[in-house]
Amino acid sequence: MDQFNTNTYKKQGVMQEFLHSCFGKLLIFFIIALILLIIAIMTVPSTDVMRAEMDDNIRQCLIDNDSIHGDGLDETIHNIGRTFTYADSAAVNQEMLETFNKYNKLEIYRHALFTTAYLYNNLNPEGIRVGLGLYNTVISMLYYNDFVMSTGAVRGNYNEQLIKDTYVPDEYIGENPNLKPYHYKGNPDD
Repeated sequence: MDQFNTNTYKKQGVMQEFLHSCFGKLLIFFIIALILLIIAIMTVPSTDVMRAEMDDNIRQCLIDNDSIHGDGLDETIHNIGRTFTYADSAAVNQEMLETFNKYNKLEIYRHALFTTAYLYNNLNPEGIRVGLGLYNTVISMLYYNDFVMSTGAVRGNYNEQLIKDTYVPDEYIGENPNLKPYHYKGNPDD
């Protein structure tokens, strides 16, 4: 007969049983979430800080878009970089900045846990979120295509006929070929 060895079995303490129970895990999760919530409330960026950071991010976006970008991934990578860097004040084109300020309006909204920045212009009259302030950090979500940098008529003369009856090219492009309807008559070799 095998005897029960009392040395191999060790009874768990109350604290270990609490930590391994479902209620204990939930309680720890809610305590951590409460601590993060309190820190978030205490570190919400102010409106002035948010405006200064967003103005800096807009300057960086205007500087970065001197070249052509391949896709939205480039803009996202630039946004990550803008979160942690500052614009070079000497490289900012003042005319582009004045044009941006003329056609676009940046509004800052403060909430309980975070601050948001919205960009209003003719393309986005309802506004588009371009910045999020959380834990005293401003996260840029700017895309150059969201900016309005010029306005004007979509099309020139509205009374102009779109399809013209005659077209006279500037240079000679050759004779018109003699086009006859083609009907397939099968393979002539068969």
